[in-house]
Amino acid sequence: MTNSDRLDPRRLGFASCGDQVIIRPTVRVVRPERIHVGSHVMIDDFVFLGGHDELVIGNHVHIGVHTALIGGGRCYISDFAGMSIGVKVMCGSDNFLDGGLTNPTIPERYRSVHRGCVWMGPHVVLGAGSIVFPDVAIGEGSMIAAGSVVTRSLAAWGIYGGTPARRIKPRPSDEIARREAALLAEEAPYARSFRAAPYPELAPDAAERG
Repeated sequence: MTNSDRLDPRRLGFASCGDQVIIRPTVRVVRPERIHVGSHVMIDDFVFLGGHDELVIGNHVHIGVHTALIGGGRCYISDFAGMSIGVKVMCGSDNFLDGGLTNPTIPERYRSVHRGCVWMGPHVVLGAGSIVFPDVAIGEGSMIAAGSVVTRSLAAWGIYGGTPARRIKPRPSDEIARREAALLAEEAPYARSFRAAPYPELAPDAAERG
């Protein structure tokens, strides 16, 4: 792989950045000074990282082609999480019930915009074309099926699908934990671990455990 196949993450102005980070040349980054990136990260072509109050991308995270992280607010992607093709994660939205004018051509004083937050736990997987709305926590190890829409927080270690996404079956955790431990035993310690849920106002929905 040549230098023309990737951007140099050290020159993008991130707030922090680990090792073994691959960022393809057509990635668009807004407000890099508010983005923290771990180690062993791959961000594919045509990904859009919009301007956030905070964006955290953990260790061993993959962000697939044509994915967009948008809406301002705060977004935390924990270690070993991944996003497939064309995922949309929205951390903010216009409030359509509050009488504000909409779209970014309007001065802020005439709009009514909610800036929220999204947390993706460790080993979360977002399938191709899935959409995540603001103020959502996706519990550790949960997988969202392709084309699904996540409108509320989801509990850990489930496979979810549909619009809105609902629990279909459990996802086994023991083998995933075993393989993670084996990998970590082989690699040098990371400068920082990204695992804990950072936003206390979000909690995985216990109702989705059934």
